[in-house]
Amino acid sequence: MGGGTSHTSRELTESEVTNPENFLNDNHWDCVEVPLITAATALALGAAVAAGKTRRIKEITIRNEGTNDTVVTITNGTVIRLSIDVPASTTRQWSSQDGRRFIAGETPDVQTSDITGGSTFVSAAGVEA
Repeated sequence: MGGGTSHTSRELTESEVTNPENFLNDNHWDCVEVPLITAATALALGAAVAAGKTRRIKEITIRNEGTNDTVVTITNGTVIRLSIDVPASTTRQWSSQDGRRFIAGETPDVQTSDITGGSTFVSAAGVEA
């Protein structure tokens, strides 16, 4: 771990060790598509992480209907967790094995840098356990 992040480990259950796919299915998290219609205005990407839980956003789909390129940024307050360049009139998919980590009480936010000629839409999925 780098960048001053902390990590709390726990012992995995037998089910998680023998069948990690069950763990992923049982703890799947996703959010409804978020329409970004105003540039530089952050909107919540799902609800705050529940008490005692950690969320890892592992997949993000971004649909840019605008006529300009844009940059979509995932933040927690003022902390930038991820920035993705998205060309005009395209859909971009991002994924990560480990994902971007949010802890209990944090709300992932999303914003776009430009909405000229159309809105940008963002959806996400991952694991919360």
